[in-house]
Amino acid sequence: MSTHYLALDIGSTTVVAIVIDLDTNAVVGAASAANSSETTSAADKRISRSEWDLDAMTELAIGNAAALVARTNARPAAIGVTGQQQGLQLLDAALDTVGPYFSWQDQRAQEPLPGQQQTYLDAMAQRRGSTTTDGEMPAFANTGCPIVAGHAAPHLFWLQANNQLPSGVSGTTAPEFVVSRLVGKRPVVDPTDALGWGVYDVTKRTWADELIADLGLDQSLFPDLVESCTMAGPLTAAMAQKLGVPAGLPVAVASGDHQCSFAGTVADYANTVAVNVGTGGQAALHIEAPLPRGSLELRPYIQRGYLLAGVGAVGGRTFRTLRDFFADAIHALADVQPDSEALYERLVALAADVPAGAEGVRADPLFSGSRSRPRAKAAFRELTAATLTAGHLTRALLEGMAVELADSYREAIQLGGGVRSKLVGAGNGIKLNPVLRAALEAEFAMPLHVGPHGEEAAVGAALCAAVADGAFGSIAEASTAFTSGPQS
Repeated sequence: MSTHYLALDIGSTTVVAIVIDLDTNAVVGAASAANSSETTSAADKRISRSEWDLDAMTELAIGNAAALVARTNARPAAIGVTGQQQGLQLLDAALDTVGPYFSWQDQRAQEPLPGQQQTYLDAMAQRRGSTTTDGEMPAFANTGCPIVAGHAAPHLFWLQANNQLPSGVSGTTAPEFVVSRLVGKRPVVDPTDALGWGVYDVTKRTWADELIADLGLDQSLFPDLVESCTMAGPLTAAMAQKLGVPAGLPVAVASGDHQCSFAGTVADYANTVAVNVGTGGQAALHIEAPLPRGSLELRPYIQRGYLLAGVGAVGGRTFRTLRDFFADAIHALADVQPDSEALYERLVALAADVPAGAEGVRADPLFSGSRSRPRAKAAFRELTAATLTAGHLTRALLEGMAVELADSYREAIQLGGGVRSKLVGAGNGIKLNPVLRAALEAEFAMPLHVGPHGEEAAVGAALCAAVADGAFGSIAEASTAFTSGPQS
C-alpha cells in the first residue's frame, strides 16, 4: 500500500505540488510554477481589481503536479488540495465558469456605490444594522472576522447591485473549484474555507442563513458544507490521465491554506504560536472553543477547534513595497532596472549590518492598513541624517513587522488564548530573511523554530488527504507524526 500523498496548493503568486512519504516523514519532491493566469486589465489594476482565468489556473496546477509525479515516479494513495481562501468564481448549471475569477486581492467592494459616498461594504453592514467607529471595518456577529472586500459574499453583493449576477449560477472559490474539476462533481466547502465567504457562523459551524437573506443573496449561490478531511470523490479518468496516476484515487475536500500551513508546521498545538510570512502574514494559536476575537480573526481549524489569528496587517507584500520603492528609485535615477530577487537579498544584507533597534529608527509598516485599522498609513519615524539609509529603513520595517505579529499574540493572550512556550515559523518570508527571524525572536521573547519541511500549506493538504484516507485518526495526530522530521 502506498504511503505517498500528493497535494496541490493553488496560490495567487505560484501554484505548488508536493508529494510526501509517511514512511520517512519526508517530502519526496516539490514543484512550483508562476501563476500566470491573471487577466486584469491595466486600467482595472489601477483601481485595485484582480481578475483571473480559473480554468487556466487549474490546468497550470494540474500540469505542474503531473510533472512532479513523472519526475518522482510517485504513486499517491490520495490527493489533497489547498489554496487562497477568499475570492469568487461563478459557475453555471453545467459547472462551466461564468465570467472571471475575482481573487482575494480584488477591492471593488470598497468602491462607493454609484452617486453615493458609502461603499458596498458599508451598504452590506447597513442591511444588518451594523455600525462601526471611524477607521474600523464593519463586522457581522459570529462570523469570526470583519467584512473584507476579497470575501466571496461582498463580491456577490457587488455583482447583484450592478445587475451582473446571472440567474441559475452558483459560487465557488479556487481550491474547491480545482477539487470539483478533479472529481467531476459540484464544489463543496469545508469550514476552514467557508470562513472566507464572510457569512459563515463560526460558533454554529454553518452558513449564517438569516444574514445571507438580509443581504439579499440567494442561498443557492453558496456551496454545500462538508467536514474537513473527508473525501470529495474519486479522481476521474480524464484527470487521472493528465496527472499520470490511476483513475479512482480518493480526492479530499479542500482546506484553507492558513490552516493547512499550521497543520504542516506545528507538532504541539496546545503550546505553540505559529507565525507564517508569505505574501501575507499571520500569527496564530490553536484553541479548542470559541473566544471573543477582539481585532483578531477566529478561524475554524481542520476538523475541530479554531485558530485565533492576527491576519493581514503585514507580510511579504510589506517588504515588497519597500523593495519596489528602491527599485523605482534606482531606475529613475540611474536608468538601471535592478534584479528584483537580488535587491531583496541586498536589502536584507544591509539591514543585517545595522544594529538591532535600527539606531532609533521606527517604522509603522501598515502600507495597506490592517483588519482593525483599514485607514492606517505607513510611516518611518525618528530619522536622522546618519540613519536615512537603505539598511536602517529596511531594519526598521522588518522590526515593525515583527511588532505587529507579536502584538497579535499579545492580544490573543489577553483574550484568553493562553501563553505559549514554543514559537514556530513558516513561509519564505521567514526562511529567507535572518533579520526578520531575529526580530521575531526578540518580540516574542522565544527562540524561533522553523519547520523541517518547505511548502507547509501543501504539506498540510497532503496530511488532510492522509487523514481522509485513514492513515491517521485526526489531523492533530498527522501533524505530530509528520512534523517531527524525517525518519532514518
